[in-house]
Amino acid sequence: MSDKGKKETKMYIYVADVVFVVWNNERGQLLKRLRGKKSRQKLADEIAARGGECSHQNIKKLEYGESESVSVKVLEAICAALDISLSDFLSTLEVTN
Repeated sequence: MSDKGKKETKMYIYVADVVFVVWNNERGQLLKRLRGKKSRQKLADEIAARGGECSHQNIKKLEYGESESVSVKVLEAICAALDISLSDFLSTLEVTN
């Protein structure tokens, strides 16, 4: 059966309503690139200094794609420590049932 005539449905949600983001290798590689030469421990320390929580072990798991998801709260803390916005990090937000 062909999907030629099938229309795509888009759903928009407020980021404030999102609790977890599906994680994958692509996002892990992006995190690693954004971290640059900064050590995982230094990034974890910067996150803690801003009131967030994310260990260097958790950052490693995220970078290697070993996590299935990450909480928006943790991702916001990581982004703040990297001086980028959450929306800059997530160009698209995938919503699954």
